[in-house]
Amino acid sequence: MLDESLLDAPDALARADRRGLLRDAAEAGARVRTALRNTAEAGVGGLAPEGRPRAVLIAGSGTAATAVADLLGALAGAAAPVVRLSPTGVAPAAGALRWALPGWAGPVDLLLIATADGSEPSLALLAEQAYRRGCTVVAVAPRTSPLIEAVGNTHGLTVPMAPPLNERYESQERHGRPGRPGRPGRPERSGNDTEADGPTGNEPAGESGSESGNGTGAEPGSESGAESGSGPGAESGGRPENGRPENNAGAGQGAAAGAERADTPTAGGSGAFWSLLVPLLALLDRAGLLTAPPETLQKVADRLDSVAERCGPAVATYSNPAKTLAAELAESLPLIWTEGTAAASAGRRFAAALAELTGRAALAAELPDALPAHSALLAGDVTGGTDLDDFFRDRVEDPGRPRPRVVLLRDRPVGGLTAAPAARDLALGHGTGISELEPEDGSELEALAELLAVTDFATVYLALAGNAPA
Repeated sequence: MLDESLLDAPDALARADRRGLLRDAAEAGARVRTALRNTAEAGVGGLAPEGRPRAVLIAGSGTAATAVADLLGALAGAAAPVVRLSPTGVAPAAGALRWALPGWAGPVDLLLIATADGSEPSLALLAEQAYRRGCTVVAVAPRTSPLIEAVGNTHGLTVPMAPPLNERYESQERHGRPGRPGRPGRPERSGNDTEADGPTGNEPAGESGSESGNGTGAEPGSESGAESGSGPGAESGGRPENGRPENNAGAGQGAAAGAERADTPTAGGSGAFWSLLVPLLALLDRAGLLTAPPETLQKVADRLDSVAERCGPAVATYSNPAKTLAAELAESLPLIWTEGTAAASAGRRFAAALAELTGRAALAAELPDALPAHSALLAGDVTGGTDLDDFFRDRVEDPGRPRPRVVLLRDRPVGGLTAAPAARDLALGHGTGISELEPEDGSELEALAELLAVTDFATVYLALAGNAPA
């Protein structure tokens, strides 16, 4: 059951949000800017590739890395095949996962490694295997992770990822920066205190710590204060004579702790997603596989900030698209229908996030194929034989099964060709409710950012107000 009264109670939402999901969603724009800075300092903007790679291989653990691979494949299109290397193993723990290069991978291929953990020993071994095959290797991972060191030892290109907020605040406290009373980890500020505005000599740059109207404590547009700079071995040319990573033992020792970090929602949340995605977008832009110049990525950050202002917990439900969507999806089976390349990736990520954070099943499909694929769900009985309109039904003993509800995510149609009218007719013809999200004008990446941000906020509200573990 969704507690709709909780949606318009910002203080109660903050108390329920024990893992910082709302803050993670609100700081997405700042994460993009931090990732851009780290990417520039790693030297990605100065790369001059000699032609396009034959294929792009992507490896990584967690839902954020999976969504990144899906999106890059959609955006690259026919420019080059994008192949996700799915892990194997007996458990989803960092030390148990295994990756391997396909037999055809060689010097004309590009291996991208994206992980919010970085302690997976098999990813370090994968980088070593790629080095022996002559592949170019690029890794995005936390700065102090064993993976960054391993890729650096093989002269791959590394881009440090901004750490989660809770890790940053713990680091600040270890360096003598106390948190605000009653709010663990928040940097303390006074009227003339400028320490939290930038890095000191021995600690990562901190958040601005200022409160904003979105009620999350993260100001849209402010830098998240992640660590910047390129990782070791950030050059792209040459190979060492001994390319074996020297930190496999360290990777194994950190596997258990890394698995625990990856199990938290923030490891697959919007902050981790954008921190992993932006450096790889910039890299593939330089490789000529897609269009994502720094100016466009700056606009993406601005769009994310705009959505954070409209969807923050302090904004009432009637004018908040994310809260409205969360309320509409209460006690329903979401059928996520998408139209457009960017919208398709956003829909699949929305379905995965609903399952991970709220425990709700959702089905995603692209228009027009979604119409015949899901028409039986609209026409059939998914309530388990229970008549939800029965006046005498015991609503305490038998709350009923969820009814389908269509969520239509779409880009603005090109040339006026759209299946949206047919989708509306099918849904309404079966008495099924429909929720629609259509981004404002802008580039394909800006439209994607808006759809992702609104659905991320909606997922968080469902998790917090729907009694899901958050």
